[in-house]
Amino acid sequence: MARADSLLRHLDRELGRFSEAGQLHRLNTDHGIPVETELGRLILLSDSLVTATSGWFDPTMGIVSLVWGFPEADSLPDSQAIEEAMKYTHWGRMVIIQGDFIFTEPGAYLDFGAIAKGWAVDRTYLMLREMGAVECLVEVGGEIRCGSSTGRIWNLGVRHPRQEELMGILSVTEGAVATSGDYECYFMDNGIRYSHLLDRNTGYPSGYAAGATVVAGDCATADAMATAAAVAGPESAGEFSRDFYTCMIIVTETPEGVCEVHEFGEIPWGR
Repeated sequence: MARADSLLRHLDRELGRFSEAGQLHRLNTDHGIPVETELGRLILLSDSLVTATSGWFDPTMGIVSLVWGFPEADSLPDSQAIEEAMKYTHWGRMVIIQGDFIFTEPGAYLDFGAIAKGWAVDRTYLMLREMGAVECLVEVGGEIRCGSSTGRIWNLGVRHPRQEELMGILSVTEGAVATSGDYECYFMDNGIRYSHLLDRNTGYPSGYAAGATVVAGDCATADAMATAAAVAGPESAGEFSRDFYTCMIIVTETPEGVCEVHEFGEIPWGR
């Protein structure tokens, strides 16, 4: 447990947006980092997931999140500030992978909050299994990776985005589950919900979904895909590459406040 705690603290320092000493801070300051680093490997995976989600997962939106002030945002920012920040977004334009080095364009500000927790969960889970854990579940902020050498079934609750009760229980033998939604990090203004789920096309909260849960083989992928699905909504998320996830549940809310559930793949609903 001490090793797991130490690893998680290390990854938070190296990959976290609020760290002023890690690899992400250096990348956002110097605009370059070797591929053979913790962040470099995370960027390579992110590059694949940007493609798999048709760009709905896009860590370059970090600069726009700064303008909004999330996670402490409580009011709408100036529209011109959003428009200016959007000039420094779009993964394909701002991130350049050349051989053994990764560059970002001046002005880019990357934020891996939509995948770094899942990445940390994976790294910790694999370390614990290598150390001899027979049955293992790692959870960080709602992102989960579980498995065993015994065939144990893990029953994992899926939170309902608008109700206190669970939406359901997933029974997973081995793999990862991640959920993203507009109910943890948001503020209300004139009856409108503004969440941290920012649309890469507009710079404003997407509003396409209230929440999304993804089951995948690894937690970094599930984490990124869940965020992308919550931002994109069911129509666009239905086009995501099925090579990257096992199943996906998206909850939308009608103007009348009625929640609708959209399922993709075979959902392992449990008891």
